[in-house]
Amino acid sequence: MTEQTAAAAPPARIVHQEVRAPSLTCRVREARTWSRAGTTPPSGGCCRLAAVTSSAASASVLVVSGDHQDAARWVRALLDDAAPDQFAVTPAAPQASLARLAKGGVDVVLLLMSLSARRGFATFAELRALAPSVPFLFVSDSDDERHGLEAVRAGAQDFLVKGDIDGELLARALRHAIERNRLHAALLDMALVDELTGLYNRRGFLTLATRDLRLARRGDETLLVAFADLDGLKRVNDTAGHAVGDRALRDTALVLRRTFRDSDLVARIGGDEYAVLVRRAEPESAGVLADRLKRQVRDFNRRAVRPYRLSVSLGFAQHKASSLGSVAGLLDRADRALYRDKRRKHDET
Repeated sequence: MTEQTAAAAPPARIVHQEVRAPSLTCRVREARTWSRAGTTPPSGGCCRLAAVTSSAASASVLVVSGDHQDAARWVRALLDDAAPDQFAVTPAAPQASLARLAKGGVDVVLLLMSLSARRGFATFAELRALAPSVPFLFVSDSDDERHGLEAVRAGAQDFLVKGDIDGELLARALRHAIERNRLHAALLDMALVDELTGLYNRRGFLTLATRDLRLARRGDETLLVAFADLDGLKRVNDTAGHAVGDRALRDTALVLRRTFRDSDLVARIGGDEYAVLVRRAEPESAGVLADRLKRQVRDFNRRAVRPYRLSVSLGFAQHKASSLGSVAGLLDRADRALYRDKRRKHDET
């Protein structure tokens, strides 16, 4: 499929209604970043890592088992005795667990299934792919150390033997799994985020975009990558100083976040360059988004008091996820489309 640089604006039906609650890590980092910037953060957030349960609220435990009702009663009885009101237990059969997890609001998944059974590990793999930021614990009748190692290597937080479990041990294991996951999310967040703008950096973009590509393939979605460039940054740095240039970079990040959905992956991938990954794109998406960005830039320049006027060049590339080799290849195509847009602007002036 060929790159798209602009198109007539269609009805705004594709434009961006998904709402995603930012994690505690996101909110802390965004508050810190935007406080330094002296601006108010936009609604939503860029972080896609796990939402963290407040200590004041009960943690949501999804119990997945072939005998899910009895398993949930057993778990609930143990937790109510050892840690009353600290956990909310919801049962789900393996075949229904994917749909329940996709709804969100789950802090930890407790799998009461045998890893030696083919279905047990397949269910785990499917759930992990759907919600990689949610911690998982296995509970098994078997104390086979090989199964425990296999579960942990596959991404489980812990492997518990049912005959050894009491309420205190289970409550502690669940709390520790949630906390370890929270700390892992915070560390991962720091490694994947651009400190200046609060957006993802290049590593964060490629890491999360690769995960999104896998999910998009399963849903037979079309992906769109937008490559944006802040025009004239060198001139701003040379005439007004690098501190003002940094502010222009933050302003550009703000405009991009207002242009795209909360569910879109927005990143500053280096210098004056930004990239956005859009899932479930339509043929008219590039034109709609290009027009929206123009409006956002125009509104910003009209309202903001700055020693510069923002100007952003944009290139798009779009492709079916099922036949896309990598997001990096799509990013390269969008970069070439961006270059054509910048050359067009230069020729017009």
